[in-house]
Amino acid sequence: MKKYCFFILILMFMPFLCWAQSITGTVVDSDGQSIAFANVKLCQSADSTIIAGCTTDENGNFNFETKCTDRMYLRISFVGYETKCVELVESGASPIHVTLESMRLDEVVVTARRKLYQQKNGEMIANVKGTILETVPKTADIIAQLPFVSGQDGVFTVFGKGVPVIYINNRLVQDLKELDQLRPSEIKKIKINTMPGAKYDATVGAVIQIITEKAQGEGLSGTLYASGKYSECWSAEEYASFNYRHKVWDIFASAYLIQKQQQIDMNAHQQLNVTDAVHEVNYQEEEKVKSDRQAVVGGINYNPNEKISAGVQYVFNNSNWKNDMFNDITHTVNNKMKMTQQLASSESPDHTHNVNAYFSGNLGDNLSLDFNFDMLKGNETNNMHSWFPDETVDDVNTANNREYGYYASKGVLTYDSKYVNLEGGAEYSYTDMTQTYDIDNMALGINSSNDVIKQNRWALFVSAKSQFGNWGLGAGLRYENIDFDYYKNKALNKEQSKKYHKLFPNLFVNYSKRDLQVTLSYERKIKYPTYSALRSNIQYSSPFVYESGNPMLLPQLQNDFTCMLGYKDIKMMLGFTLYEDYMTQVVELYNENPVALLKPNNVEDVTSCFVALSYSPTIGLWAPNFEAGMQWQGFSLSGKRYDKPVFKIRWNNSFTFPRQWFLTVNAGWRSEGNSGIYLLKPSLQTNVNIGKTLFDKKLSVSLMINDIFKTDKTRWSIDHNHVVFDYDKYSDSRYVQLTVQYNFNATKSKYKGGSSSDEKQRL
Repeated sequence: MKKYCFFILILMFMPFLCWAQSITGTVVDSDGQSIAFANVKLCQSADSTIIAGCTTDENGNFNFETKCTDRMYLRISFVGYETKCVELVESGASPIHVTLESMRLDEVVVTARRKLYQQKNGEMIANVKGTILETVPKTADIIAQLPFVSGQDGVFTVFGKGVPVIYINNRLVQDLKELDQLRPSEIKKIKINTMPGAKYDATVGAVIQIITEKAQGEGLSGTLYASGKYSECWSAEEYASFNYRHKVWDIFASAYLIQKQQQIDMNAHQQLNVTDAVHEVNYQEEEKVKSDRQAVVGGINYNPNEKISAGVQYVFNNSNWKNDMFNDITHTVNNKMKMTQQLASSESPDHTHNVNAYFSGNLGDNLSLDFNFDMLKGNETNNMHSWFPDETVDDVNTANNREYGYYASKGVLTYDSKYVNLEGGAEYSYTDMTQTYDIDNMALGINSSNDVIKQNRWALFVSAKSQFGNWGLGAGLRYENIDFDYYKNKALNKEQSKKYHKLFPNLFVNYSKRDLQVTLSYERKIKYPTYSALRSNIQYSSPFVYESGNPMLLPQLQNDFTCMLGYKDIKMMLGFTLYEDYMTQVVELYNENPVALLKPNNVEDVTSCFVALSYSPTIGLWAPNFEAGMQWQGFSLSGKRYDKPVFKIRWNNSFTFPRQWFLTVNAGWRSEGNSGIYLLKPSLQTNVNIGKTLFDKKLSVSLMINDIFKTDKTRWSIDHNHVVFDYDKYSDSRYVQLTVQYNFNATKSKYKGGSSSDEKQRL
């Protein structure tokens, strides 16, 4: 009897004697995409008491401990998805799939949608898969819809942070035309990082990272694209890309042709206050621009398993730009008027060869290594011929040539656990640039030049970030060493050669609870002069306007303080920047002659502030985004203040209709205000895009009308150093564009190569 009692007692207390076990798994949707922040509960049966549980992380993974696992169930739930129960023994074998919840009422299907935008550790995360953003026809259009991001003709700006660098997974996008090859349906999410940290070049103010879904399938896939645009002239773009995948090998190639024509109308007025007279100059200019660009991309990847990937990619670009200009110039001195006609023709051929190779692999459960190598060769030429039919001024012929080579490598070692993320690495780059300028009219006082720049640049960086409950902390440090040699007319110029040894720290703290997110950050950044800005020559543009570089130009250092706040669909950014050796363009009289010389220069004691508010709800088929912002600078030069604030308002609207129709209506306005010494004039742009996808989203057709009211113009004025300059330019911004894109099969290139350095941006 005692034996039986003892046995019964053991059975009664068995649940309390079990050892604790770790329960792990992944929650994904029907397309295999991870579901972040889903609820995972451990239950005694499919509908009984909850024993333990957690929520999934941003990658859909869950992990918790329990003492008992016998005959237990996992209950997975997430807003907009059907609740699913699975036996615990099945959970670890493969990802747990959940499906969107829908109800059919009289042929009307109501489907729940994922939350469009989230904020985490200073990053704005846009969920594309399963949201209204997935229906937008082009990836560039999605980016232009994101909070605090504006875009026009493929060029993007992050409010208060400048032009971002864009990555597709871990690969730096060298040519923004690559975005056209990426379908929105292939994008999982897009991250906007306004605090890039030590891993990125100290010149980078913002990073946009596109995360794609996992590539599936084998065989041949591809994209065919054609676009026609009409304003005053016709323009066209075509490209084709193909990818062939077989087991561990992945071969890809693409080619595109871009033919653009544009008519530009410009009116300008100059007042040049020379010692003995006031010169008034008026311009009425018409330009016809034509450009042709061809590019070829080819590469191969090796992917033996999910942990290792390697590959190489080659890109060849060839383009030619031609500009024919007709300019009526009226020159008045002491009430005496002279009329001059300037005719000019310029041609700019250039070509580049770019090779990128990469290795990406896991060295252990939590350790990974990424390595990239880059090589770039390029040559650019600009030949300009100016002549005057009335023979009042001698003809001028100029030739400007740039030839450069660039080599770089970068390695990043990452340790990632549930408690901390550590990154460290190094990068090196070498740049060799030759810039020559030849002019045949020596009477103008402009000399020919031959400059050579050789630069060795290396950097070390380390960063760490961790999450403690509702709090997140991160810090990083980057060290950059630059050895810059400047050769003027083939002779080393020690005064213009420079050495830099700089430290760039960054720090952020984040608090997140339910619908509230707050991030505070500090970063020290630098902006190096472009190689064009460092040239020693003076460039002839017209009889009364010259442009020059400045070999003595110093890098611009800046201390950025940023605050990001988010509550539900409302986001806010505030920023303050303190500049050292602020770089800006100034204007002065050239040798006290009636000629305006524009050149870059450094200025001390400059500050900048900005504030922006964004509201992005989703209302049924309608996804509006309303933004308002203000930016102003504390800037004075030669006793004159340039601190008038600039206000911006943007209202974007996306509509998704039944039968795969979509419509976007976007409007943006900017007020008058100062940027550097420029007083920017108000501008307004309104765009409409309507389209439809067919054949299970394989074919998309869209029609866009850009700048409907013809109000997007480049207008500014300068009043500085005895020069007054008013400028009004219209560049064919109102146009109608028809785009057709066809995608076949599901495979895409797995190329994961990144960039060794952002030094290429200066070229």
